[in-house]
Amino acid sequence: IDMTPRALAIARRNAAAAGASPRLIHGDVTRLDDHGVGDGYTLLLDFGCFHTLPSDRRAPYIAGVSRVSAPGATLLMFGFRPTFAPMRTGMTADEIRERFSSAGWELINAEPTAIDELVRRRVGRAMDHFEVWCYHLRLTAAR
Repeated sequence: IDMTPRALAIARRNAAAAGASPRLIHGDVTRLDDHGVGDGYTLLLDFGCFHTLPSDRRAPYIAGVSRVSAPGATLLMFGFRPTFAPMRTGMTADEIRERFSSAGWELINAEPTAIDELVRRRVGRAMDHFEVWCYHLRLTAAR
């Protein structure tokens, strides 16, 4: 299911209501250079992207995110842990630490996140079989 068109429509509506005019891009997150994303970002937010990528697409994601980030940048990642059998993807603190450290990122914190109320409002029920975590990373100055 491609949720991107709906997400972009919601983002456009929210931005217009806030009087903001962000540049929204519909593209492959593992190919940021192809989309003219630019560089020097100090805050990056991944809300459910990395954890859905197949293992072989995670390295290009990390390389791209690292290229567009300024030294000292903060990356906040939210995603499922691989605890639900039908969901073959996910991420763990060990994987995040291992994969991102080679690109100059330090895992500052990893903790479970209480989103049960948000999920309940969106789907009408709790989803106890999903365990959502927040990972806080910082890009070191030396890459």
